[in-house]
Amino acid sequence: MTEHYDVIIVGSGAGGGTLAHRLAPSGKRVLILERGDWLPREAQNWDAEALFVDNRYVSPDKWFDDKGKPFQPQDRYFVGGATKFYGAALYRLRERDFGELKHHGGVSPAWPIGYDEMEPCGPQLPGV
Repeated sequence: MTEHYDVIIVGSGAGGGTLAHRLAPSGKRVLILERGDWLPREAQNWDAEALFVDNRYVSPDKWFDDKGKPFQPQDRYFVGGATKFYGAALYRLRERDFGELKHHGGVSPAWPIGYDEMEPCGPQLPGV
């Protein structure tokens, strides 16, 4: 690659797309790398059963758990990322989610901040 970019964004989903939108008027040269293609416009795009029961558009990828057992991660790769299929589910992170994670491909480092710093920002509901 002989071209120069000021910023390279991996993925065009909620995070990458938002960052690209913010950087667009800055004058910086921005490259977005996306694994997927454009999602076809089809009636099934709005059919929850087709998407989440019949697994329409799900990639054939297989991942492996800590025992080497394969599983299908229910990933879909398209421009716009998983936001194309977002079902309004935001899972609360656990304390251990902020730590270092060892996996098949190497090590994901711990977050630069801890759960204890984020926890007060969460919902203050009884039992949560």
